Amino acid sequence: MKNLKMFGLMFVVFAAAVFYGSVGDVHAQRGGGSVEWSGTVDDTVQIRIRNGNVRTRVLTGRAYNNEDYNFNGREPRRNADVRVEKRDGRGRVYVVQQPNRQNNFTTIIQIIDSKGGADRYRFTAYWN
Repeated sequence: MKNLKMFGLMFVVFAAAVFYGSVGDVHAQRGGGSVEWSGTVDDTVQIRIRNGNVRTRVLTGRAYNNEDYNFNGREPRRNADVRVEKRDGRGRVYVVQQPNRQNNFTTIIQIIDSKGGADRYRFTAYWN
């Protein structure tokens, strides 16, 4: 019986992965979306997301200019709740500004890498 339950659970997870593709696709199908960003951070950077563009601004530390990003679904054009999941990097990644009408639907995510030297970061930001 235990093996049958485990098999059933594995089948459901596999079927969901095949049907939906990925978590980002699920968010996009519900009217949300995501963006995956990667780059090298030396100290503190801000990533601004607006109008299908992502701009990285170095606040302190060295600029590396090797960032890359990929959108999945539409970006917020209304008030939205953005959350971020860090995939790689040793420091802190968090949302500084949520998109809304007052800031022209601009999301700002900040990375603080306070240890010496640079580190490679990768995160995914999701919105509803």
